[in-house]
Amino acid sequence: MKTSSDPGKRLCLSLRALAAAGGPDRRGCSEGAGRRKGLLLWSLAVFLLLGPSLSWCEDFTEAVKKPVGNSIDVRRSTQRAADRWAQERKQLAARYDRLVRERDERARERDRLRKAVETRKAAAVSLERQLAETERIIGGIQPFLERTYQRLSEQVHSDLPFLLTERRNRLSRLQEILNDGRVPDSEKFRKTMEALLVEAEYGNTVEVYRQPIDLNGRDVLTDVFRLGRISLFFLKLDGTEAGFFDPSSKTWRALPPETHRAIAAAMEMGSRHRSVDLLPLPIGRLNIP
Repeated sequence: MKTSSDPGKRLCLSLRALAAAGGPDRRGCSEGAGRRKGLLLWSLAVFLLLGPSLSWCEDFTEAVKKPVGNSIDVRRSTQRAADRWAQERKQLAARYDRLVRERDERARERDRLRKAVETRKAAAVSLERQLAETERIIGGIQPFLERTYQRLSEQVHSDLPFLLTERRNRLSRLQEILNDGRVPDSEKFRKTMEALLVEAEYGNTVEVYRQPIDLNGRDVLTDVFRLGRISLFFLKLDGTEAGFFDPSSKTWRALPPETHRAIAAAMEMGSRHRSVDLLPLPIGRLNIP
């Protein structure tokens, strides 16, 4: 009888043969002897039949374990890759949000810088215009100051003879400043404007001061009353003579005695010793250029 090469078939045929031979208690043997005999037969059959199939079981186990292990490894690798991707995706999302914020900040900064550049350009254009105007003014400031000084000098010499020493000293200092190359143009301009303002202020004020005058060839000490830039009146200290300065003849001339009281009252008003009032002063005809 041929032996089957299939271990499973061999196992089935051996079990059938064992059953045909009779298991324990099949032929009326005693219960103990039959049980021992049956155990021996079963053990022998199992040893004979399973011995050759052990290698097949081991091969089958190995054949099953390898793909299962590979599948488990693949699942583990896939899970690890998914976890890495989830972490990387989270990092990429955070980086994307940060880059979007930085882009918005850069855009705002770019707009601010653009506006600042436009403002600076406008300021530069304005400064260039101012520099050009300043150069034009500087080019004409010195001739202007010289003309102004000349007009002041003529005004002082042709004006009423009041405070001549003070006014002429002021003009002398101004001329020194204008001729000094070390003095900046701004300071020359300031000093010239100060002299103009002082001369202009004389037309809005009155004052009384003591001064010797030449009256008909006599040197007489008098009190002089200046009425703005309109007229000058004098009164001798003893009150016996009074008069005015005649611009046409450039001399002091006496007035009739009936004018002495009005001139004396004007002296008191100019000295702040009397309240201001209307007075009939002989100021003559006004020549308005």
